[in-house]
Amino acid sequence: MALPLRPHGSRIPLLVLSLLGVVALVGLLPGSGHAGTTAPTFAAPVYVDQALAGGEPEVFADTLHGRLIYSAHEGTTHLYRDGIVSSPWGDFSFVSNYCNQVNIWTSPDGGTNWYRDRYLGTQCPTSPAINTGFSDPDLTQDAGGRVYDTGIDLVNDALFSSIDGGQTWDQGNADCHDGDRPWLAGGKANQVFMGTDTLEGSGSGHQVFVSNDGGQTCSATGIDDNGSLADGGSWTAFGKLYYDKLNGAVVEPAIFQHGDGSFGVGISTMPNSGSSFTPHEGFRGTSMYAHWPAIAIDAAGTVYVVWDTDNRQAGTSGGCNGAQTPAPNSIMMVSTKNLGQTWSAPVTVAHPGTRVLWPWIAAGDAGKVSVVWYQTEPQDGMPDLDCQTGHIHVMEASITNAAGKSSQRSNVDAAGRVVHVGWVCQGGTTCVATGQDRRLGDYFTNTLDSRGCVLIASGDTRLTDPTTGGPYPTARPLFIRQNGGPRLIGNGSCS
Repeated sequence: MALPLRPHGSRIPLLVLSLLGVVALVGLLPGSGHAGTTAPTFAAPVYVDQALAGGEPEVFADTLHGRLIYSAHEGTTHLYRDGIVSSPWGDFSFVSNYCNQVNIWTSPDGGTNWYRDRYLGTQCPTSPAINTGFSDPDLTQDAGGRVYDTGIDLVNDALFSSIDGGQTWDQGNADCHDGDRPWLAGGKANQVFMGTDTLEGSGSGHQVFVSNDGGQTCSATGIDDNGSLADGGSWTAFGKLYYDKLNGAVVEPAIFQHGDGSFGVGISTMPNSGSSFTPHEGFRGTSMYAHWPAIAIDAAGTVYVVWDTDNRQAGTSGGCNGAQTPAPNSIMMVSTKNLGQTWSAPVTVAHPGTRVLWPWIAAGDAGKVSVVWYQTEPQDGMPDLDCQTGHIHVMEASITNAAGKSSQRSNVDAAGRVVHVGWVCQGGTTCVATGQDRRLGDYFTNTLDSRGCVLIASGDTRLTDPTTGGPYPTARPLFIRQNGGPRLIGNGSCS
């Protein structure tokens, strides 16, 4: 993803509770306590691959074929200059395995073992005829069981699909449309929607295209998913979109920039056969640190929106490039049961007194959601992560009655350890040019398996080059699986 650089308005000991290989850290970081529900536990993190890059990862549970699918950025625009030490690229594995395609792995056993996809025995995961693009993967599935992924070359959006749980990819095209940061939502059988920031023709802005033949072709023109506000401001969809099966609607997260300078978050919606999107603002008068909010839809059709605020200390200049010094910020959530007609009051998912960033959300049964985010440690102070170091933890909150007035949650350190120490540059490809650390990319994700147990995909930079002892120039793909505590689909435990 080629986002522009934008200004941003002693380590505490960890108590590790280990039982039969179960790693669960509850209440160890500030704000990590639980409130009224049994806390989930997570198995020790597993490296999906120790050679290939794993920034901006997604994990997907294909319950029809009984496989997990994991896809990640190939690493090109995530290269960390300080790690370029052992070769021109800093990592021989990167060069020898480079295919100009997003990385893809599958697991037949719930994530215990992972296998690289290989097209006709090559090191490449898919056919170059249907996939060229090293960046911006996104996984989804249509009603017929076909799974889709995407990748970009900074301009073209590839779209390709699999009917066997991600082991082979038999349909698609290398240039669905020209755009940046595509997101996918599977609809009816052989139907998929792609939202992208358009880079073709005379138009610009966020649009949605559709394929009705399994990704082999895409609609010639896109549907605008942005527009003006009555107060002189503007709105645009921005982020991972979903298909609401209950209402037959496409739903995207949206951001709102008002004429008076205030900022809001919400969604935009369009019926499956519609020709225009309608914006619905869920909360106005906030801020956002990440590039976009994230959404999920539960079994009852409730849409949840999560985002991170970007609180700053007025009258200070300790941030990057003289920006205001960061202040403790929050992970927030609002929800709507009627596709944006009315909204809940905002809920604070986490406010630990440190910096929190990049929330993602997955939903199960009515009122049950899992939210993940990155979180710094108290010893870090309040780092402006574009240019200041933080110790990054993977946090998770399993929430019940999430759309009600008395939700219950348990916040835990899902990885049980730091996954990154350093900067977390959000300036897109500019980070590589300036030598800033962008190995984690711009997001990480969670999802639910068939039982409603939480699966998390995160980049990890804690491995070092065995030859040089220095850091690898790319993150490695990390997989974290819930193995205890309540399920978010049905009843019972994930143990």
